[in-house]
Amino acid sequence: MPTEILRVGEEDLSTIVDRAAEIVLKGGLVVYPTDTSYGVGCDPRQPEAVEHLIVAKKRDPSSGVPLLFADKAQCADYHEFLELEKVLTKLFWPGVLTLVVSAKQEVPAIVTGDRDSIAVRVPKHDVPRGIARKIGAPIVGTSANLTGEPSPFDVSAAQEQLGDSVDLYIDGGASEARTNSTIVGVVLEGDQGHIKVYREGELTVERLIESLRVDSDALRFWTSHILQADM
Repeated sequence: MPTEILRVGEEDLSTIVDRAAEIVLKGGLVVYPTDTSYGVGCDPRQPEAVEHLIVAKKRDPSSGVPLLFADKAQCADYHEFLELEKVLTKLFWPGVLTLVVSAKQEVPAIVTGDRDSIAVRVPKHDVPRGIARKIGAPIVGTSANLTGEPSPFDVSAAQEQLGDSVDLYIDGGASEARTNSTIVGVVLEGDQGHIKVYREGELTVERLIESLRVDSDALRFWTSHILQADM
């Protein structure tokens, strides 16, 4: 199918979401705006679509692919949240925090990269959340760039890198953010957990800590330790 471009503001949002969902359900790739960089997505339930995305991005299959959800409830088929993870979702979802969590056994290996974990997020943007809601499942939420190249914060930068390998580009204008999401995970220690930072992005570690220190649930389930991942 030829590549399409739809612009938020020129087309009704529901029209854009409906068209994107139609393409995704047929196994196509869609570039869309988020609250961080532009993402490129597909239906993670369709292995051939995920393979197509991995090839288009020149992504290492062992990296797996992150997922964007319409809301926290939609995550239930993919992960059962720990208490501290629930606190993090309460404080920062929808928003710019990605969580690395344990994946349920039924999550496809092509999504997890054959690991036992998966990266999940509910973004604060109507387009990706609308698509996920429309298809009744998350969409792949990796940055719309070639692996190793800069993340795109406007649609033209994504087009320059991915070209006609994508079926639909949704132009939502320049992103207000200039960095990607912050990625953290929870490492259990007894009934509490450390927070492990894999990537500091739009949500600073300082703001993360400030929010946790004034939350009563966080004080129950967080050890107060921040670990830095070896990348």
